Amino acid sequence: MKQTASIMAVFAVIGVLMFGFGSGSAQGSEIGDVVRQQADVTEQFVNNLEKANSAQDVAKAVDAYTADMKKLIPRIQSLDETYPEYKEGKVPKELEKEAKRLEGLAVRMPAAMMKTVSYMSDPAVQKAMENMSNEMAKLGE
Repeated sequence: MKQTASIMAVFAVIGVLMFGFGSGSAQGSEIGDVVRQQADVTEQFVNNLEKANSAQDVAKAVDAYTADMKKLIPRIQSLDETYPEYKEGKVPKELEKEAKRLEGLAVRMPAAMMKTVSYMSDPAVQKAMENMSNEMAKLGE
């Protein structure tokens, strides 16, 4: 039950990231850079999960995503404070391509994440998911 709750929490945070950060006001290139990096990291994560054939593959994919997001989270938090208007749902022209890319990834993400369920009894996957959940929780702080 705790594992299911952890997976659902991760889904929720990833959804907020993908939909919330895929829109907004592009003040200079700062937001665009972070959005592009987030899209790159998320796309790699989804691709890795889709290709995963073992618990080790899943844990490795989750750990890599967590490490990449750990680097991005402070920048996302800074942008939240500096440009709170980006959450209004307006996609500036220069970010439309990345917003569409994130929307496509959002469609693929649930199926990719479901692969983790079949490996949740593995201790490495459990630890990776817990670490990811802990890092993503920082976005709400």
